[in-house]
Amino acid sequence: MLSAYSNEKEIVTLLHRSRKEIQQLKEQPFFCPICGSPVQIKNGKVKIPHFSHTYQNACESTSKGETQEHLALKKMFVAWCEREGRNYELEKYLPSLNQRPDLLIGKRAVEIQCSPLSVSRLIERNNVYQDHEYQPIWICGKKLVNGLKSLNELIKHLCNYSQNLGFYLWSADWQTKEVTLYFHIEEDWKKRVYAACRTWSADTASLTEIFKFPTEALIYHQRKYQLGQLISDYYTELNRKLIKKEGQLRVVQGVLYNNHLHVLQLPYWFYYPGIHLFCCRGSDLLLKERIWKWVQFFDQNVFRPKELESSLKSQIAKSAELFYEFPAIPFAQLQDYCFAQLFNQLVDCHHLIRTTTGWKVNAGKSVQSMVEVNKWLKRIKNRRLNSATPYRSMIL
Repeated sequence: MLSAYSNEKEIVTLLHRSRKEIQQLKEQPFFCPICGSPVQIKNGKVKIPHFSHTYQNACESTSKGETQEHLALKKMFVAWCEREGRNYELEKYLPSLNQRPDLLIGKRAVEIQCSPLSVSRLIERNNVYQDHEYQPIWICGKKLVNGLKSLNELIKHLCNYSQNLGFYLWSADWQTKEVTLYFHIEEDWKKRVYAACRTWSADTASLTEIFKFPTEALIYHQRKYQLGQLISDYYTELNRKLIKKEGQLRVVQGVLYNNHLHVLQLPYWFYYPGIHLFCCRGSDLLLKERIWKWVQFFDQNVFRPKELESSLKSQIAKSAELFYEFPAIPFAQLQDYCFAQLFNQLVDCHHLIRTTTGWKVNAGKSVQSMVEVNKWLKRIKNRRLNSATPYRSMIL
């Protein structure tokens, strides 16, 4: 940490002090703003000068020590605020929350996450901020994000969502002094990550404009996939996992079997479009199986647009336990995202057909033989999928 209490209960920060000045402070006693335990100044040549607990204790915010990356990023954001003449509070302890954001800018609580954190603790901290009307902004260090090559549990739960940009994630690089927003984040069946990105320099960009970008940016981004190849690879992998009796797929097959379905003989819609529903924990086949029951139940029924939206969203709400918790995203937004994806997929696969009065539900064949599936895969071999933000809406 960069700030501590003196013997006189005054806050002392090491920012804007020379190493010589900091060295002169080393003989004075200082105390942790949270737990009150003694802290000492570390003024080595590798890390930025900082306070560290004298003894190992249970102080949650600092017991593991801070990395050079974390300290440097806090210093970078402080310099950014000062360049813009923005009021901020560094490492401000909030007693009513029992939390200390790295930086408090008005009601924005900026948390810089450079090391692993349990998902349960992330959710707890995020909920506390929101319950007290603070807006938490989680910014990942470069090492934690690792170029967004994959999404572990923590990184996935740190994602946010906007209608304009889809799922997005903040990251910062202390060496280049840049902030990057990864957006329109998607995954395929193999957990390969696809994302667009926008980068700003801490020396020139406006912090206010950056934080507003996800909700206010007027940007259209599209991504094209080789649809046939994606689905063909997905189907082949399902077959391989089934033969090897892979644990997760056995669970999925058990659910399907109880409903007279087989993982390799499903209606085409189950495999389409080869891009994983981002909010689903594990296989999205479990969610699609529940939606398929809805399709079968209402087969040949015609819904007015708003009635269709309400009915499908109700089915999504009943499946909430299949989703990641996403502490920064209200469930209503996840519901909107899921509805848009499922609706468009059902239309593309002709299970929802436009009529003069609304949308007709059309189940068609409930079981496809492996021969039929393979013929379908050949037919779509050269087709491409266009994925875009904002998500297209066809319901009205």
